[in-house]
Amino acid sequence: MPGSREINAPRILIGGYLGIIAIGTILLLLPVSTTKGITFIDSLFTASSALCVTGLIVKNTALDFTLFGKGVILALIQIGGLGYMTLSTTFFFFIGRKISLRDRLLFRESINLLTLDNLRRFAWRVFRITIIVELLGTLFLYSAFAQRFAPPVAFGHAFFHSVSAFCNAGFSTFSENMTLFSHSTAAPLTLAALFIFGGIGFVVISDLYATFVKKQKKKLALHTVIVLRTTAALIVLGTLLILLVEHDRALLGLPLHRMLVHAFFQAVTPRTAGFNTLSIALFSPVTLALLMVFMFIGASPGGTGGGIKTTTFALLLRWARELMLGRYGKDITTRRKSIPVEQAQRSFLLFTLAGFTIGSAFFLIMLIDNQVPLKVLFEIFSAFGTVGLSLGSSINPFCSFVYDLSALGKLIIISVMIAGRVGTLTISSALLKPHPLEYSYPEEPIVIG
Repeated sequence: MPGSREINAPRILIGGYLGIIAIGTILLLLPVSTTKGITFIDSLFTASSALCVTGLIVKNTALDFTLFGKGVILALIQIGGLGYMTLSTTFFFFIGRKISLRDRLLFRESINLLTLDNLRRFAWRVFRITIIVELLGTLFLYSAFAQRFAPPVAFGHAFFHSVSAFCNAGFSTFSENMTLFSHSTAAPLTLAALFIFGGIGFVVISDLYATFVKKQKKKLALHTVIVLRTTAALIVLGTLLILLVEHDRALLGLPLHRMLVHAFFQAVTPRTAGFNTLSIALFSPVTLALLMVFMFIGASPGGTGGGIKTTTFALLLRWARELMLGRYGKDITTRRKSIPVEQAQRSFLLFTLAGFTIGSAFFLIMLIDNQVPLKVLFEIFSAFGTVGLSLGSSINPFCSFVYDLSALGKLIIISVMIAGRVGTLTISSALLKPHPLEYSYPEEPIVIG
């Protein structure tokens, strides 16, 4: 229609995230939020890290924030984990109001759905699953924390960590993070279960529920199978490699069952969770490289984490195999199904944009702040994967390495966190308007390889 404007869902979605970050920043600047006050850049960073469910910190969450401030952080984590469009769509479902096409497009964009069907019902299901899982996580964690803290305090810690873990945020109300429970088994395994459940994505959870609980279908969707297989493979591979490399280093002196718990936990947590039961600085360069790869891959589409996503990684591997077999321009076949080659090309674009984002951030921070390259690179990978793991500040032992950076360096990390949470393709779609070519030029090959 003349005069009508095309709906740019990615641009509106990013604007919504920036708006919520602004509100969170203002709330954290209030005197009631902190015990010793906070600068604007640190408030902005904390709000961004919470909403992007990252967990990198420039303030000691346990000591520098009041109960109100921790509540603001927890609310931002919950909004960031679920997605603000999920919450608003759930509210519309609850009051029985229909949602507009604009809101439907925004919700689909925010949770990476392929269809616009039954979005309100899906949002309501996501909301219910989140509440149930977080309450169950709170109960299990409470049983572990109650052995160390008084009941009301233990419940508060349990609820905060359950929400933070399911949303893959990595924020902790303990100054020492989960190293305080390095000799426990129940707490790390409960947190790991929450990481995995939140990270596999609500699309997968919904498909599992429809297949095995509701019996509405006989087979799992191909997306679900790929996510579950890739997730399992990464967890097993990571656990074995960490055991192999760290058994005589970071895990030295521990009994075998404790080694297994720590190796499993540290294999799961870089997939966007951010908690740690051991000091990351104790790990060898080989393990740190493995953690960076895992942070780059991240969680699964429609989940609470960042990274390029497990399906992108799996599809790139399958596409590379097809190309090596000489099957150029063909769809990718797996489990008697065909995945359009356009999705593989889109995955490669996402991989390229992610690499460009990380490389650019590394170059700029090294240009601005003369810091240890490994620490900078690890922090950037952690920010992009919305993980929160860090090699630690050399100034403040209870903060992430980003604490040592300048205000401009922190702003770059904030940008990387937003890119990792919202998605590089979403940002590209917001900035660039597609212009399909209506003509073609003569072909002429070039030499490659």
